[in-house]
Amino acid sequence: MPSTSSQKRTQFSSCDACRRSRVACDASKQGYQPGKVNWAGSCSRCALRRRPCTFEWINAAKRKPLNLYREAPSHSSSTETDPAITQDTQGGTNASFYDQYDTDHITPLDEPSADLIEPLGPQAESVDILLTSWCDQIFLNGFEPLFGLIAGRNGCPFVNNPTSEVCIPPTELFRKLDADTDDAPDRQNPNSGLEAQGQQQEKDFQIDQSLKQAIRSFTAHWLPLVSSKNHFTTSQIEEFTKESWRIARKDMLKVVNRISYRSALALYLFAQTPIPVGISDDEELDGISGLVCIQTALLQIQRLRGRQRSHQFHVSEVSAWADILAGSSNLTFTEAYLDFESRAYWTAVVWDTSNSLTLNLRTSLTSGLNGACSEPAWRLVRTFLLGSFNTRTDHWRSSSFDISDEIASQIIAAADIGMLYIWKNITSLKEALREGVEEEKVSFVWNALIEASNIFKTSIRPLLNSLERQLHFLSQLSRLAWYEVNLQYNLGILILCDSLVLADRLDLLSQITELRRDAEHESFNNLKFGLQNTYTISRYSDESDKASPGRGNFPEDQIIVSLIALDPYPNRVIDSALLMSKVISSEYRQGKIKHENYSYLSSILSQTLDELPLNAKIVQAARENLKQSFHKIDEAAEA
Repeated sequence: MPSTSSQKRTQFSSCDACRRSRVACDASKQGYQPGKVNWAGSCSRCALRRRPCTFEWINAAKRKPLNLYREAPSHSSSTETDPAITQDTQGGTNASFYDQYDTDHITPLDEPSADLIEPLGPQAESVDILLTSWCDQIFLNGFEPLFGLIAGRNGCPFVNNPTSEVCIPPTELFRKLDADTDDAPDRQNPNSGLEAQGQQQEKDFQIDQSLKQAIRSFTAHWLPLVSSKNHFTTSQIEEFTKESWRIARKDMLKVVNRISYRSALALYLFAQTPIPVGISDDEELDGISGLVCIQTALLQIQRLRGRQRSHQFHVSEVSAWADILAGSSNLTFTEAYLDFESRAYWTAVVWDTSNSLTLNLRTSLTSGLNGACSEPAWRLVRTFLLGSFNTRTDHWRSSSFDISDEIASQIIAAADIGMLYIWKNITSLKEALREGVEEEKVSFVWNALIEASNIFKTSIRPLLNSLERQLHFLSQLSRLAWYEVNLQYNLGILILCDSLVLADRLDLLSQITELRRDAEHESFNNLKFGLQNTYTISRYSDESDKASPGRGNFPEDQIIVSLIALDPYPNRVIDSALLMSKVISSEYRQGKIKHENYSYLSSILSQTLDELPLNAKIVQAARENLKQSFHKIDEAAEA
């Protein structure tokens, strides 16, 4: 008989419990084969927990028709057919988010890791499964809730829907949009053959696999956080990280040709993935780059949005008659789709603006010099900040009030929008200075930037200060989100000041002296907050796992790390630290601060970079850069 250790995994090899927990299942290696109804064995996880190892979901999937679109969606089975976890700020499950959309459109992310990478070897397979499990939980419980605030109830200025969830994870949002888009031809042509539907399902499966691989590659850099408790060796983690990155980058060559919302998300995540330590310069150049990936992701979303707009008139004609015949039952579905599409587009605008500011590039989705003032998207942002949000929260600024996690999410979401509005104006100014346009246009963009800064100062800053005083009584997600929005706001101001110095526009720099000083001081305070406050991630997010005997109570089942250590954008932390290093070095040389103060501030910056993923080349380079900078200052002081 062939060795079970060499059997290839299949997409139907996860048992019900492993699939619900979104972890790899080794049932196939214990002798299970798809369709083996009377199998009496058990995977390792079920055996450890002394529970039945069942495969009921496979039977249900086989009974399901090939056409995923149904006129009357069944919401009662949504928790069984889609194991993906979405959390609000309180850590609960967002069941009502599923109710807003046809749950039969969801393509489940079954086995988030088993089919993505071949094991490193028979001896390392258990390590591979455990590392994969941690990757999934770090993303699901750390990164995705933070990402989901952007598209949630309070985070998108394009949508006013108080019934939506506070946190809408991008994987769920983009998967739902893809499901509706992919099913459109079947709805318009009910006679489409089974072969065409089968091809669509295969394509859908491949897109899901690419997204899961991008998630693993992105999250693998944070695995050193769990190494000490789980006795992983440095070489095991480094090898896992490198292989995950290599496979993801190779897969991106296919993803660029599979236009979908999930493909755009996969491209974006890979673009944010640091290059691992151990990847040679030649290998780094021999393949697709992160910059190409992010630009392609934005292009795909732009094309998808344009394609939907081109079909909007045709769809409205069809749906109008359908609404009359069905008593307007399709109207809610159409509104839900437009709601989700607007949230996805806003998410892409956030990516685009952030990419433009940090990489010194033009924006792709909105124009440059006048984009922050004249385009509909940014007019809506300005109206939101000055209108609905400012009016709704006016009493919060005039009197003291108790802040709950719900109120905190509103304040932080508005701060995110206000911060991005400032970032957009900064990118417009940088473009004007870079391209040498007329002084009249520079003045126009500069005045828009000053106005955006004043809006943030009067409408947002007082609320953030009130939130800071009560922050320790709120959830860890609220603390992480507060830290993140302050980091990004202050980083934007530091980049602005640095750009004005490089462009020799000291006349403009002199007009924001107070703004510059506040950003420099707050940057250090915020970094200290990120170092001193922690975030907890458990490997077992499923309640049945936590309740199992002996699980969820061991130290190795949980990690507690600083907010900076869990920051999903280490490049922004690096930019903040290096810019602040230039500031304190300049002030020390000018005699504005003493050596004692300089040493204290330098230690904060060093501790900050020490918290970032050490298996990323960009982090290693930044630490060396900072070390050399401090060494030169010390040498000059001794001389």
